[in-house]
Amino acid sequence: MEATKVRAVLLKNEQHPSDGKQILISPHISKEELLSLASQELGISAKKIFSDTGLLLNNLSTIADGVTFYVSQGENFQVKSSGAPQKTSKKYVIAVLGAAAVGKSAITLRYVNNKFIRDYDPTIEDYYTKNAIIDGEPTVLSILDTAGMEDYFPLIDDWIDNKDGFILVFSVELPDSLQRLRYFQDKILHRYSQQGNKGPVTIMAANKVDLPNRNVSSEEGRKAAESMGLKYMEVSAATASGVDDLFAEIIRVLRSRRATNKPASKEPWYKKMCSLL
Repeated sequence: MEATKVRAVLLKNEQHPSDGKQILISPHISKEELLSLASQELGISAKKIFSDTGLLLNNLSTIADGVTFYVSQGENFQVKSSGAPQKTSKKYVIAVLGAAAVGKSAITLRYVNNKFIRDYDPTIEDYYTKNAIIDGEPTVLSILDTAGMEDYFPLIDDWIDNKDGFILVFSVELPDSLQRLRYFQDKILHRYSQQGNKGPVTIMAANKVDLPNRNVSSEEGRKAAESMGLKYMEVSAATASGVDDLFAEIIRVLRSRRATNKPASKEPWYKKMCSLL
């Protein structure tokens, strides 16, 4: 049986990489095959491959879904953050879910490219990579934009697997799109039921709030989110209002959880006694 393909992002090895190329590859692809594919996709003569931490990859083991590769024409790793010495970027994988025509792709492309595309030709799924600085810390977001047509809902289990966070999007024009979010939330809760507060972060986003005539009020949206145990935020892909804050909020919660779950330091007993004197 053929192995399930995984998604990867190819970026040119530059100080400020441009938007990546999303590809589907075998998790057991060889380095030579990946170099050949990278040459075709990026239009360069690919000779070296680096991880997102700058590690030169001489041998590829099994590739994880959503991985990012930096492709070099022979030069050393170039990706740098400005200002202070470079920190290792933390990577998070986020899926954007919701019914059709609610603006999932518009929100994703607004965040990744800072562009608004009114008429977008929907595909089954697309991965995008965003290199961001959130609260001063370099962060890499791998964002899965999914189809909203019910014909594709059998893929939902693949979409929600191995994710750090979810954005459940509805349109304030379409009351039914708000109700459909319960289906996605139930799936997420079932998949991560054993992980408790170590599971993914999920936020409900009301899109198209820039429109003058909305059919779902802010109060209705908040009540629906509260009933599902979710944080509620309002955004407009058209004006960019709230979009950056939406993704940043997920990262902030994830960072807070990681800090909270760190094991307590084992301080010698005599130091604890001294602090009480």
